[in-house]
Amino acid sequence: MVTRINGFSGMDIDSLVKSMMTAKRASYDKITQNKQLVEWKRDSYREINSKLYDFRFNKLTDKYGKDSALNANKAIITGNKDALKADATADANGIDMKVQISKLATSATVQTTGTDKTYKGTSTLAEVDGVDLAGMSETARKDYLDKGFDLVINGVSFKDDNGKPLFNGLTSISSMISTINSNTKANVNASYDELTGQLIIRSKTSGPTGKVDIGGNTGTNSVINLFGGTPDKTVIETNGTGSGFLGSTKLSALTGATEPFSLKINNETFSFAGSATIDDVIAEVSSRAGANATASFDNATGKLVFTSKNGDAIKLGTDTGDNTLLNLFKGEKTFQSGENAKLNINGIDVEKDSNNFILNGITFNLLATTPPGETVNITTQRNPDNVLETIKGFIEDYNSLLSTLNTKTSEAKYRSFAPLTDEQKKEMKEADIKAWTEKSQSGLLKNDDILTSTVSQMRMIITANLSDLSAMGITTGKYYDEGKLILDESKLKSAISDNPQKILDLFQGSVSSPSTGIFDKLAEKVGNSINMISDRAGTDRFSGSITGAYKPESVMGRELKSYDSRMDTMLKNLTIAENRYYKQFTAMEQAMSKLNSQSSSLLSSLGLNS
Repeated sequence: MVTRINGFSGMDIDSLVKSMMTAKRASYDKITQNKQLVEWKRDSYREINSKLYDFRFNKLTDKYGKDSALNANKAIITGNKDALKADATADANGIDMKVQISKLATSATVQTTGTDKTYKGTSTLAEVDGVDLAGMSETARKDYLDKGFDLVINGVSFKDDNGKPLFNGLTSISSMISTINSNTKANVNASYDELTGQLIIRSKTSGPTGKVDIGGNTGTNSVINLFGGTPDKTVIETNGTGSGFLGSTKLSALTGATEPFSLKINNETFSFAGSATIDDVIAEVSSRAGANATASFDNATGKLVFTSKNGDAIKLGTDTGDNTLLNLFKGEKTFQSGENAKLNINGIDVEKDSNNFILNGITFNLLATTPPGETVNITTQRNPDNVLETIKGFIEDYNSLLSTLNTKTSEAKYRSFAPLTDEQKKEMKEADIKAWTEKSQSGLLKNDDILTSTVSQMRMIITANLSDLSAMGITTGKYYDEGKLILDESKLKSAISDNPQKILDLFQGSVSSPSTGIFDKLAEKVGNSINMISDRAGTDRFSGSITGAYKPESVMGRELKSYDSRMDTMLKNLTIAENRYYKQFTAMEQAMSKLNSQSSSLLSSLGLNS
């Protein structure tokens, strides 16, 4: 810190230093102005990126690219509108349909009986298990966490590479649910009901082909048991041996083995020799009062079925060895399957494995069954206004974007209006600063290569399809229109009436080749521009926000970082120079003060002081 002494010389030292520093600050001010221009240009890119993103994703994809956008058909429902929803596709063939729904498609579902008390999704499995981890010794805590909780769904065992369960006492319920749902091979959606404490596992595939098989993994140390276990069963069936066996078939014929086969039902133990027949098993099980079950055999599937006699739960023994009767019949069925939707359409019985399907060009969404004898009627009507409004909306959005890009790339650039420095702003009025700044910011994207290329590619896509577009009333106007689309609405209406499919194919592409449509082609080119702007300016290629943060690793981000580094160095040098000037002037003032003191002493000694 330099000690500044003023006054002896009568000179305005601060003004002198400021004047001397002005020349030295010129280079620093120039760098500051250049940095400001880069920041303004980056902001301009972000504004353009926002418009490109909106056109690419919100308009071309989410609005105009939807199947319904250029659909000239409309489904009309009369009758029970609560039973189904119906939307006509462009392929709707106009056949009227009378629909009766007797059953909705269901997904296989396994749900536990629930916990004694309910928990939040943030609760840990240790809390559900009633274990206080904090109160455990370190050894006991480690053993408990290492043991974890087993879970097998549709053959997928939720374990890590070392064979340890993925879920332990520290796992939250919501985290466990997320892990289950993200496993594509398990193919289920799991959820936890905070009201009942039930863990619910539902197949992602509806109908009989979808299943939820918990693999018998319901032991003490399992996730299923942790959440209350599976509900008691009054009917238990085996997976079955397949067709080809009768009640008179001997057990030894099923495997070739002759050793006794064991079975335990409700604490009643059975033992059957290999010479016993399936009918013998049925008779013996059904006659034992302690078993409290009736046995039966399905010839078509080879399934052995046990049904409770009084509605009480049936408990089977857990022994699954080779010489058990359960193993002989391929084990207890541990999975549930969904069921098909059943309906009648125009007198024909139909089954579907999903409540959502397409028939005769109509997209069905079944919501509820219909009362006996009641029908829902579906008819198809032409809806040309839908196509017209879509094309008009597209033209408006296309022209708006094109106008923005053309304006930015042709905007006047005022090179003599450099960004104002802080010192310059102090000498100006607010209105003058605003007017100057507008000039400074003008033309930052004049002839920009990314923007001019975007305009060129957009116009090339239109030009390549101009013959078909002109036939339906869409042209590019005069040269001074700069590529804007001009619409002859009456001509477009005629085209929609004559051949709506041609319009759909032109803009959305054919079913076999959707990427050939104008919408997809424009989306691809505009998407490329978004990526290039992101690489250059650091804008977010996945968002149209005009306030989002910039990526520092972009071209302009690195340029601004370089400016900051240079400015820091220059600012340090300016501080050093300023301190040097003050040091020199201070030395001068001190010398003059000393000289003045010596002069006064000399005059005093000579008696010349008055």
